[in-house]
Amino acid sequence: MRKQIKSQIYRMLIVVGLIVGLTAWQFDFVWEGVNSNIYLNMTIIGTFLFGAVLAFRVVFMLGNEVRAYDSLKEAYDDIQQDREKGAEDPYWRHYRCLQPAVIVERPRILGHIYDLVYEELMRTRRLQISVSTLQNLIDGIDTRLSDDRSLLQYVTGLLVFLGLIGTFIGLMNMVGSVGGIIGGLDTTGSNSDAFSKLISDLKGPLVGMATGFSSSLFGLFTSLTLGLMGRFSSQAANTLKIHFEAWLANVSQIETADNEDPVMLGVRGPVDTEGLRKLSGAVASVTASFKELREHFGITAEGITSLAKTQVRQTGYLQRTARHLQSIADEQVNMDRKLSATLERMTDALAKIEERGREQADAMMESNAKLAERLEVAFEQFAEILKQSEADEDDRDDGDEAAGNAGGHAATASNPPDGIERRRPGSPMRATSAGEEPAPDDERDDDAALAATGTDDMPIPPAGADMAPMHTDAADIDRGYEMAMRRLRAYRKELGADEQNGGDRS
Repeated sequence: MRKQIKSQIYRMLIVVGLIVGLTAWQFDFVWEGVNSNIYLNMTIIGTFLFGAVLAFRVVFMLGNEVRAYDSLKEAYDDIQQDREKGAEDPYWRHYRCLQPAVIVERPRILGHIYDLVYEELMRTRRLQISVSTLQNLIDGIDTRLSDDRSLLQYVTGLLVFLGLIGTFIGLMNMVGSVGGIIGGLDTTGSNSDAFSKLISDLKGPLVGMATGFSSSLFGLFTSLTLGLMGRFSSQAANTLKIHFEAWLANVSQIETADNEDPVMLGVRGPVDTEGLRKLSGAVASVTASFKELREHFGITAEGITSLAKTQVRQTGYLQRTARHLQSIADEQVNMDRKLSATLERMTDALAKIEERGREQADAMMESNAKLAERLEVAFEQFAEILKQSEADEDDRDDGDEAAGNAGGHAATASNPPDGIERRRPGSPMRATSAGEEPAPDDERDDDAALAATGTDDMPIPPAGADMAPMHTDAADIDRGYEMAMRRLRAYRKELGADEQNGGDRS
């Protein structure tokens, strides 16, 4: 029996250890739940600790009951063995004084039964009891055990009730906050301001939900734990009851109502009448109270179920609203990102266009500069060639005069061909045609360039050479000269237009 009671104590300690370990493992979660409504949650925790102490007290108080039960067994065994050992050694019981004494207080559960049985054994040296008396004694044990269990059950129900109170408080706060949010929605402002205000206003319902859920969680969890501990303590008390009932049934001599001992009748009389009547009335009142409490709990449970369903629906509405608002915010963020990307691409494209324009302008300016350098070099070369051509023509004129004097060609030397005279720079025959004005300076420059080009194509004979084999048609020279001049003027116009466009772009 002692081992069975200790096993129940170990089970209760294991439950407490699991609770402590779970609290330490999820301390942040537990602390956050306690802080949601610290006064109510600490009341629930304090009530649970009181119930746990009460359950352990019931179990530890069974130690004195076990010692009282052992003392009754010892007294009965001494009476049975005194007939045999007393004849051999009259002081055999005194040897027990050498062992440590065991102090037994008056038991609480076995109080009246202990007094009755011990007095009967000491007086008659035997135990005779009727069936009705035995049943009444056992019922008395059940009554005392039920008193202890009733208090523990009441504490368990109180934990559930405190959890329900927290749930009601949280629901009231949530409903009031949701009503305030719905009534305070601003449909005239911007979406971002309305969304921010809605998010800030949702804190009230969430706090109310946290209060309701935390209180319900603590209340239900502590009530279940305390109910399990009460179950273990009841099993320990039932172990004592079962063993005592079995021992009493074995050692007692069952009597009928005709030969019952008058002492037993006198002792049992008050118990069967007034005591049992009062006890039955108390049990009936307690039973009625528990029945009413059970009915109230049933009604409360139905109300909580309906409120929970309503809360679930409201939570669904809030979740859908939050998802819709989140989708709107995501779309706005995506639009902002796309617009930013488009602006970046446009900026990059404009930068690239500007860079390309600058590069093209720089390249064109560089090309124009190079072309100007090349033209300057070409004009210098043209001037040198023109000078050399004039010198060569002077040499040829001198040679012609010498040859005319020597060979009799004075007429040819004194009248050169019209084409050669016309293509000579500075010649008075350049503008002697009918209706033709003298050439401007640009045309003279072009004539010089053409003369340089013509001299490159025609071989120049050395000084003093015979000019007879060289026959040049004047009309062909004039046509080539005019064509070259037109091309040179067109090229100069294009060059001037390109330089003007390049300056405008830069």
